[in-house]
Amino acid sequence: MTASSQRPRVALLGIHLEANAFAPVTTGEDFRASCWFEGDSIVAEARKPAPAMPAEMPGFIAEMDRLGEWEPVPILLTGCEPGGPAEASFLEDCFARIRQGLASTGKLDAVYISNHGAMISTSGTDPDGELYALVREVVGPDVPVVSTVDLHANISERMVESVDAIISYRTNPHVDQRERAAEAAGLLHHLMVGERLQAHFIRLPIVAPTVRLLTAEGPYADLIRDGQRLTGPDVPLVTVVGGFAFSDSPENGLAIIVYGDARNGDAGRAAQVARTLANRAWSERERFRVELTPLNEAIVRAVAVGRSEREKPICLADVADNPGGGGRGNATDLLEGLLAAKATGVLLGLFVDPAVAHECHERGIGATFETVLNRDNADAYGRQVPVRAEVIGLSDGRVVGRRGIARGRTLKLGPSAAIRVGGLTIVVVSRRVQAADPASFEAFGLDIASFRVVVLKSRGHFRAGFDEFFPPDRILEVDGGGLTSPILSRFPFSRLPRPVYPLDPETRWNDAAG
Repeated sequence: MTASSQRPRVALLGIHLEANAFAPVTTGEDFRASCWFEGDSIVAEARKPAPAMPAEMPGFIAEMDRLGEWEPVPILLTGCEPGGPAEASFLEDCFARIRQGLASTGKLDAVYISNHGAMISTSGTDPDGELYALVREVVGPDVPVVSTVDLHANISERMVESVDAIISYRTNPHVDQRERAAEAAGLLHHLMVGERLQAHFIRLPIVAPTVRLLTAEGPYADLIRDGQRLTGPDVPLVTVVGGFAFSDSPENGLAIIVYGDARNGDAGRAAQVARTLANRAWSERERFRVELTPLNEAIVRAVAVGRSEREKPICLADVADNPGGGGRGNATDLLEGLLAAKATGVLLGLFVDPAVAHECHERGIGATFETVLNRDNADAYGRQVPVRAEVIGLSDGRVVGRRGIARGRTLKLGPSAAIRVGGLTIVVVSRRVQAADPASFEAFGLDIASFRVVVLKSRGHFRAGFDEFFPPDRILEVDGGGLTSPILSRFPFSRLPRPVYPLDPETRWNDAAG
């Protein structure tokens, strides 16, 4: 143990972005409006009751506090709702700040990196690897560095080689960020007293639709469970990362990283575990194929449920327009279909339209007026929709999540409104945030249980927030249009390491035994 490790100095930093190559560029302004903390403000925000930052940093700091005295050395933490490639100039500025912060702080005992792991930029496909390599270059080969990533990360060789360990979430919906960050804190304590890990990394030619990466059940759930069952003293850490297809990068692919105890002198057991998991994933690759409910069928079902009290309420997941994956939150396939069919008893959100939200605030609660949804932000998937709207609720958009992925975190929806349009109640927000938490609707006094049909712009995180209303058998994943459609063949991929499954059914892969 080093002299300083009696009160270890641990640097804290991170950049969070899940980047969709087909979405508009994510700018520095987007990051700063969502999450931007430098220096001591990182720790101050993390220790608040409802911090406005990714849950990993508060979880890490809380566990370090619990484990004993330490000195946090906060550098930079920023993040943004998933969107398009990060603006390269913004990342360059972040990297410069991180480099300067690490270099000027004096001796460090460890570094914790909190990031998503599926970032691309306007100039490259592996800025996460660049970040990891930068940290290693500045702190040197002997300072332990551990990162936590989303299970939708795209893992590069550079990431694996630059840090001592990468720990990913094991739940989807993601409800274990704090736990994984606490795990990282515990692991760093072991590494600071001399323990060392050796990684065995396999990337498979499987780029799975995100709706097939849930962890309650399914092929990915089985891999996660198998990996954890195979951990032990000689294999202390198994990371199985599903990846994020829409990044369209050479780093895409289901990734398995198994860490062995380097003190044993070989990585035989870790390599064996990695091969076992990889071969299972490949042998069951057909389970990663996806089937969705056709749009017309979903609308017919919604109309029927709205008209009959004998039918149980249902949830329609607008999976193709998920702001949590780069969707714009304004796609109109479901909205237009439900309005045309005169559906009733429908709650829909979160619909992103800053202009309409602002107009509602100007007019006030009780106002009824003609307006156009997507008047100022129409695109290929979100058409302009003229409506007669009644304002039934207003909010400044600061909401504290109460369940699932957003529990205990402050959400920033921007100026928001609840409007009634025919038989639909629509929650309109100014910022792109997926509909993962009931609090985003309850902020307007809406009783979710009173609606017959709830339409959520979310891929899967809503399942942990709305499971008190809808069991899995009453959730329909709808085949609409949008930037996060699970039907991957609809996208002009250009950088994936083709062939990949299931895009290319003929894909072959050899056993990793060599």
